Amino acid sequence: MLTGITGCKAKTAAETSSTPTKTELVYVESTDISTMDPRNATGTVTAGILANVFSSLVKTDENGTILPDLAESWKNINDLTWEFKLHDGIKFHDGSQLTAEDVKYTIDTIKDKNNKFRLASDFSFMDVEVVNPLTLNIITDGPFPEILLRLNYVKILPKAYVEKVGNTEFAAKPIGSGPFKFVEWRKDDRVILEANQDYFGKKPIIQKATMRVIPESAARIAALESGEVDIITKVETSQISRLQGSSSYTVTSGPTTRVMYFGINTLKKGPLQDKRVRQALNYAIDKQALITGVLDNFGKQLATISTPEYRGFDPSITPYEYNPAKAKELLAAAGYPNGLNLEISTTSGFLNGSDFVQAFASQLKDVGVNATILEEDGTVRNEKIIKATISDLYFFGFGGPYSSMDNLGKNSFGTGERYSTYNNPEFDALRKGAGAAIDTNEANKLYSQLQAYIKEDAPAIFSHQQYGIYAINTRLKDWKPRTDEMIVINDAHF
Repeated sequence: MLTGITGCKAKTAAETSSTPTKTELVYVESTDISTMDPRNATGTVTAGILANVFSSLVKTDENGTILPDLAESWKNINDLTWEFKLHDGIKFHDGSQLTAEDVKYTIDTIKDKNNKFRLASDFSFMDVEVVNPLTLNIITDGPFPEILLRLNYVKILPKAYVEKVGNTEFAAKPIGSGPFKFVEWRKDDRVILEANQDYFGKKPIIQKATMRVIPESAARIAALESGEVDIITKVETSQISRLQGSSSYTVTSGPTTRVMYFGINTLKKGPLQDKRVRQALNYAIDKQALITGVLDNFGKQLATISTPEYRGFDPSITPYEYNPAKAKELLAAAGYPNGLNLEISTTSGFLNGSDFVQAFASQLKDVGVNATILEEDGTVRNEKIIKATISDLYFFGFGGPYSSMDNLGKNSFGTGERYSTYNNPEFDALRKGAGAAIDTNEANKLYSQLQAYIKEDAPAIFSHQQYGIYAINTRLKDWKPRTDEMIVINDAHF
């Protein structure tokens, strides 16, 4: 749960009554969205916008608890079949009725290999059977207990509209059934939404919402202090004290679902294909010192691919100890007694990211590893990861609205997956087995084996659980930061 770390002075009754009610909310992200088509949407910033425009069968609250959305009820009929009953009378933004056919169309088109959607493999194991306009069954290839978390990110599309205008036009002029309607996307500048007064759930109080893109931390803070914006994300820790000294802002922080790590490009021929070198890099890094010294303790050290909140987390799997002598010993055994040269890719958008990577590289130098840092655009960099042309190491974070050990293990370390530079069928089999385990004790046992395996094989230097840090204008009420880092504004008001 994210909690406030500062107090703020309450306004007097006179101040409150003299202030006109504000109906537009403006918030700032450091990066832009990737698309408005949910079937191709990656990145938490994108997920947040989509969560305001579209609806899913289920959704989560700020702490990740599953709640009803389009579905008024659901039940597990057997190990492979889930039945969902939809609310009656739900309409898309164009006034058309939402039915089970729209759910089937959405999942069918995500999976369709001809469409080449980025999210295809995340949902390829499920099929939809329409029972009647308001009832459907989702049938999976095998048992998958975390299906509700996964379905939280299936944003239901209007079949008739998409078939009429085509995928390209739909992405430019999207229609959903969520609390806000899409108005405009000015790339690398802003996204504008307006309230949907026909929303089937709680009607939004905010009438207009604008997400602005401001990459520079200082510029985000300046926009907040000038009154231009109401929420800023990714507040650098060095700025917290100054902001908390004002009665105009509240600073809020807490752990998220995001696992931060330095991915290792094991698909590139060279020293990193030797497990001893990868283990040496892990021993070379004092992760807790980085968390304390660079992040000011706004982070929690992790051993592998799991935060404490994930299903199957095993606290007995501990991080690599900081042992520079062991690192040098392993490098020498692998044939690199004089060290080696590596390139590290990084991008904006991570908490104190630039300083963190610089300090990381400095620790590598202590064991003879000379690292060159390459700052890259996030979108360009992701394409390089997909093609395995990325640098030797890359600072990366995986989290978001359906993050779990299974999903992170699949997408970041699964053979051929979208953020993976690691091919290991044995790891893939372990992950699939753990993800399919229905019995909690069996799942915990298998996930423990998975964590032990990936620690030993070391396809990454696992670092920490990212904390979200937000600064909020105190005039904004009932907006809650979320562990999945999405900015969801349906309950917010001034």
